[in-house]
Amino acid sequence: MSKLSKYSSFLLLISIIVSNSIYSDITLDQEQLLEQLPPDQREAIRVKMMKSNSIESQIDEAFKEETTLVERPEKSDYISMQPLCDDCIYGQDIFQFAPSTFAPSNNISISADYILGPGDKLSVSFFGSNDDETEAYISREGIIVLPKLGPLNLLGMSFKDASEYIKNETSKRLIGMSASVSIAELRSISVYVLGEAYKPGKYTMSGLSNISNALFISGGVNEGGSLRTIQVKRDNVTISNYDFYDFLLNGSTKSDIRLQDGDVIFIPFIENKVKVGGSFKRPHLYEFIEGETIKDAIYFAGGLNSDVIPSSSIELSSLDPNTLKRDLFYIPLNSTDLERKLVNEDVINVASRSGVNQRTITLSGEVMNPGEYSILEGDSILDILQRAGGYTQRGYSQGAIYLRERVAEQQKKGFERSADQLENTIVDIITKASSPLSQFALTPISNLVTKLREAEPLGRIIVDIDLLSLKTDPLKNFRVQGGDSVYIPERPESVTVVGEVLNASTLSYNPDFNANDYINRSGGLNESADKGRIFIILPDGQSSIVNKRSLFASGSNSILPGSTIVIPRDSRPLDAVNLTQIITPILADLATSAAAIAVLSD
Repeated sequence: MSKLSKYSSFLLLISIIVSNSIYSDITLDQEQLLEQLPPDQREAIRVKMMKSNSIESQIDEAFKEETTLVERPEKSDYISMQPLCDDCIYGQDIFQFAPSTFAPSNNISISADYILGPGDKLSVSFFGSNDDETEAYISREGIIVLPKLGPLNLLGMSFKDASEYIKNETSKRLIGMSASVSIAELRSISVYVLGEAYKPGKYTMSGLSNISNALFISGGVNEGGSLRTIQVKRDNVTISNYDFYDFLLNGSTKSDIRLQDGDVIFIPFIENKVKVGGSFKRPHLYEFIEGETIKDAIYFAGGLNSDVIPSSSIELSSLDPNTLKRDLFYIPLNSTDLERKLVNEDVINVASRSGVNQRTITLSGEVMNPGEYSILEGDSILDILQRAGGYTQRGYSQGAIYLRERVAEQQKKGFERSADQLENTIVDIITKASSPLSQFALTPISNLVTKLREAEPLGRIIVDIDLLSLKTDPLKNFRVQGGDSVYIPERPESVTVVGEVLNASTLSYNPDFNANDYINRSGGLNESADKGRIFIILPDGQSSIVNKRSLFASGSNSILPGSTIVIPRDSRPLDAVNLTQIITPILADLATSAAAIAVLSD
């Protein structure tokens, strides 16, 4: 049997459940009505009928009764979505502090190796027969003029050397005099912060400033900037490579050299990233330098938590640069393979209680690298899809089938509640026996109860996982859960029409067609069709009733490739028991589930 035939048969059964064209005035005995039910339903109905004999029990049931028959979440409730950061490299957030917090103070002591330059102001105190104190600036030529000594050339001298020079000159030229030297005022220097800086430009700073001061004052690096390969250029020559991780992880300022006037700090693009998740002390996204290893990544993350058992393994998801496919490796913690060199976009994970991470998500269909992916702490759907290489050219994200185990459980409970409610309706029909439709309303309701009891919902939730949408709208980038599965179908070129039409069909998609056009090309409506309750199941699983306006609207955008138009059978016989409004959403849920099953079984 073809997919369309199976699908049509299922939906036809649903349509038959709520309809009957016989309008005879036949009244049967309650027991006879009960005998028409399946054995399991018969006993359940008997129990409920016994309870209904008491007014007290009726009141009690009324208070226990659920107000919602079927859990059909609104679009805003499909998934709890939180804004996520996809490219937050460890260390970038430190620059959010006020730059002034990190500006060097002029009041701190000056190191002996400080190189004096134009603009520095020295204070010289003379002691001896005639005590005196004077202050003077160093000129552009490196000359300082002291009243008792005249001009002195301090060009290129460190503070220590300049102090010794002035003291020696004082002793030689001023008999019986000595001198003490200090810095009264530091010069300002101008440096350039360029490349992937948060705010590139020219900055005027204290002469005591170093690389980290310049980074903080300029706002740090942007999202694409490197923290570990920062270059300092002086006279067009790179004199230093600064690794900010030395400071962040080790507290070392060894490579944080002092800047000079005219220096250029150049921040290149980040080239290599590794994501470290699971039971680490500091799981995060880290920048690494070519040549660093898995062991280095473990060090970045602060090492393993205490709950990791010795027999655990590191899970490594690595992108093969030749095939552009991801491979999974499991590396024991005591293995020499931890010296394996990292590759850009590597993902490292370790579980706390087993060697293999049990929280996984399954990708299938039109994705570049289908398979089972481990879920790291904080992983979003975009993280997973990017790890899988995105979609193929044929992938149709609008028709994505996203399944979640917890949602399936909720949907099953909703079906059970609906079945219970319908059984209460059967109790009313049998006990009251006042409606001429009793016999013919009973059977379709009973069949629907059976269908609801037997149904196994997939747990489908409606999502928009178009890659561009996920990147541009963080609110759509939700966190994944263990056990989730995603199926990306191939882009369809058809629309399916099922139910009460002359010939259930799969027709070529035409953007100019409305619902009525597709129905007419399927032979038109049968006499038994319910014209007022035609609904459309969109590729993403949403369903909506087709009103008269949209039924005939030319080129209605509500019908997308892969949509299904469902025409149920006339349910007017059930109007007398006020069930049509209840059953319509139930049918939509069952039909939506059937549509998803049809796609997955293709």
